[in-house]
Amino acid sequence: MKKTVLLLTAIFALSLGCVRERVDEYAMISFMIGDVTKNNAAVQIGDIIKEKDVIQTGTDSFCDIKIGGSLIRVKQKTKIILSSLLKQDDLENTILDLMSGKMLCKPKKLFKSESFLVKTPTAVAGVRGTQFSVEADANGTSRIKVFEGQVKVARRIKQLDGDIMKIIDAAPGIKKEEKVVITKEDVEKVEKVVDRILKTESAKGGDAALETAIKKAEKNIVVGAKDVEKFAVRDFEKDNKEIIEIKEKPVEVIREITRVIKEEKEEPRPNGRLLITRFEVYFIKNGKVEWEGTVVDEPIKNGDRLYIASGEYVFCASIDGPVIWRKQIANEGKLEVRENMLIVSSKGGETKFSMKTGEKL
Repeated sequence: MKKTVLLLTAIFALSLGCVRERVDEYAMISFMIGDVTKNNAAVQIGDIIKEKDVIQTGTDSFCDIKIGGSLIRVKQKTKIILSSLLKQDDLENTILDLMSGKMLCKPKKLFKSESFLVKTPTAVAGVRGTQFSVEADANGTSRIKVFEGQVKVARRIKQLDGDIMKIIDAAPGIKKEEKVVITKEDVEKVEKVVDRILKTESAKGGDAALETAIKKAEKNIVVGAKDVEKFAVRDFEKDNKEIIEIKEKPVEVIREITRVIKEEKEEPRPNGRLLITRFEVYFIKNGKVEWEGTVVDEPIKNGDRLYIASGEYVFCASIDGPVIWRKQIANEGKLEVRENMLIVSSKGGETKFSMKTGEKL
């Protein structure tokens, strides 16, 4: 067993004992799978993100963005704008615009003078350290779900966009296992109310029209108890599990992923390459990570080949990484060699494969 571990460590050249390096960049792509662009240009893991940058993900793709001490996951077919990235000393103030799609958010625990806001076309969510998801669809409907802590939510009223912090501060908190749905129609109704108040107050003269409008329309703008629904975490078990697992990957793992991506770009393999670290499996093809899985059991070494199962795939790869074959099959991550056959365990029982070709037997 010890020899196998040492051999695999040498094969994939992963320095698991390396000391983590300090990354000083404020915002960056910390990890990604599939197609991700910044300002319509392809990005790579480790790329720096600046204020006003537009991040977009393709189908079956996502990216994790590290913003100071906070992490967000931009899910597939999503477009966001990093509207404001302010950092002074150790204080952070962040505003993200979710134009469409879905984000999972894990902001750091904020101090009183810090802020973390997510805006959609129809809603604004403000937090001080929690776990939540935000969705915005093409119809202008926004959905906010809280998995841990509290989130303050308000309808996004265009006339009051510049005073959103005053509104958010006045909003009650949406708590764990609560969700809010805000529609375009909801917002349009409140905008009409605000319009009427602004016209009336502006006719009186003075500079207090906006302040008065906020006070008079506050109950319509902020999301209160009547707008909140309870949900069972089991109904969103996948999101809840994923948001808990969003973490910054060790520097040495990112270094190895970057190395294999470079090799694949310089010398593409028809079936891609496999990278096995201590805890994860990465399938890399076309110069990018296309899939990530969890190591359940050590890979099986047979001659110059390695076999590993993880979640939804079984892989056969050369010991230096190039994939020989892969098969999509739900599995428990456990393999066995029996009578020159590869046995894959799953909830439905055992499935047999040819070790040479991957053909199902």
